[in-house]
Amino acid sequence: MSDLFYIDPSERPALADGVAVLTGSEARHLTKVLRQKVGDEATLFDGTGKEYRCEITSIAKERVELSVLETREDSREPDVALTAVVALPKGDRQKWALEKLTELGVRRFIPLDAERADVKFDANVRERLERQVLEASKQCGRLRLLEVLPSVASSELPALVELIEARRAGKSLSSETCAADLGLSDAAEKLRVRFGATDLFDEIGPDADVLRVVAHPISDGFFGQQSFPELIRSLGDKTPQSVFLLIGPVGGFSDGEVSSAVEAGWKPLDLGAQVYRVETAAIVAAALFLHLK
Repeated sequence: MSDLFYIDPSERPALADGVAVLTGSEARHLTKVLRQKVGDEATLFDGTGKEYRCEITSIAKERVELSVLETREDSREPDVALTAVVALPKGDRQKWALEKLTELGVRRFIPLDAERADVKFDANVRERLERQVLEASKQCGRLRLLEVLPSVASSELPALVELIEARRAGKSLSSETCAADLGLSDAAEKLRVRFGATDLFDEIGPDADVLRVVAHPISDGFFGQQSFPELIRSLGDKTPQSVFLLIGPVGGFSDGEVSSAVEAGWKPLDLGAQVYRVETAAIVAAALFLHLK
């Protein structure tokens, strides 16, 4: 895979005129490390699934302008859009988890503030995770960035389900949509605002098949868990377009958290007799569901 350079969102408007702009570290790497010159070609991506073959037209301090020669759409994204709702592991295991989830093709990552979670999500953690996603995307050649959303607490999972169901009802969750038109609860509206200006869960259309799964071992209490093959057989001939995967913290979910999730329609999944770390469970489950089609 040749070097990929990331176009910052603030520079994307120039693409409409066939101009690509690199700034900061991306510009420095292109000119100082790779020593590219005017007239050389470079490959850029915008994080939304598009790749641009470009020619360098001008070089200034920490700014490189390029002319777009060809635009290509990425066809390698999984057919299943998977959102991983995961309690963050500690230290370097966060980096490893985000790297592998990015490589697998996970669409979104939502940190989960579970009852037994011992890692808190804040702006610094989000910046670190997004940096790791970008590095992993460039390394593996993925053109669509895994989106890191703000965290949700276990108590907010019903609000998350409300947002998902609003999409299935054909409603837009973008910031431009009037709150009164959505009919959301206060908790769901707060979560929509927290998640920001993007149109959340855009792959979910009216009456889409959406699967919500909570991974919980049978050894921790029986909640009707099914193995992966049993769960897939229970779906019949339906293959979900979107999967939401719920993974608990190091100490596991409390019985109350699992009960609440199951009552709200999350299907309990048992990943087998092995004892997985948080990040391993997320990767194993994500790999299984991303290969449904």
